[in-house]
Amino acid sequence: MPSHASHLLQPLDVGCFSSLKTAYGAQVSDLMSCRINHITKLEFLPAFKAAFEKTIIKKNICASFRATSLVPLDAEVVLSQITILFHTPTPPA
Repeated sequence: MPSHASHLLQPLDVGCFSSLKTAYGAQVSDLMSCRINHITKLEFLPAFKAAFEKTIIKKNICASFRATSLVPLDAEVVLSQITILFHTPTPPA
């Protein structure tokens, strides 16, 4: 995988983890509305579990692989997302 392209080609980064981050943020907002401003393990685990169960589901995982064009493989789409910049190093003075 080319350098600096993993964020485009890793299915779970593209689809699931961004949704998980949003869902967890909503859980934290709900805690804050209950005047809980410091999140300990006791608050974190239930909030994270609820967000995880809502977002890390088969439908989202399959959609993530389709969004990156890895399954089914469409090499043209995958390669078109990658910008490779070539440069010639400057010789030492």
